[in-house]
Amino acid sequence: MKHPELILIPILMFSDYFLTVAGAVLREKKYADHFKFEHYELNPIWQKEIAQKKWLNPRHIVLTIVFSSVLIFLMEFGEMPEPLIQGFFGCILAVYGMIVGRHLSNLMIFRHMIRKPDEISGQVAMAHALLLSLSLYQNLVCFVPLVFISIFSPSPFVHGAIVGASLLMAVHFKWIRKHRIETAESGKTSEAA
Repeated sequence: MKHPELILIPILMFSDYFLTVAGAVLREKKYADHFKFEHYELNPIWQKEIAQKKWLNPRHIVLTIVFSSVLIFLMEFGEMPEPLIQGFFGCILAVYGMIVGRHLSNLMIFRHMIRKPDEISGQVAMAHALLLSLSLYQNLVCFVPLVFISIFSPSPFVHGAIVGASLLMAVHFKWIRKHRIETAESGKTSEAA
């Protein structure tokens, strides 16, 4: 195998899903008493399954297998130039590194609140648009250092990581826009009724 690091892709994709379910479960033990919001999962594609806390999701499993297989085929048997392959790995690993890092952070916050419930009181209700915006803004924690790294130590991998972080932020913009459109449409429907 020319690129054994390809094995990381399905591992990271499955980690993303399982850590999301674990977060949804752990969130309810204390965090949900203080922070109220519509969806724990930000990606509208998986919101229903995560809300139901489905540990096994056939659609996600098939998507992971197909996506990973296509990438393995392209990288192992295709004629892609090595800098492009490195840029692609930077992109994928940055995206999933940011996502998995966020999940691990959430799990640590949820466990801390369970262990030390006296450190928080009160309740905050957040609109889904705010939750999406907060997630978007938190991506800057990775994006800005990646830009500095690319300036002082440029490489295809780092440039790919910047592309990945940018794509993740662009997806957040898309979700925010979609949510606002749906909210506006449901508001018009309520007014008409």
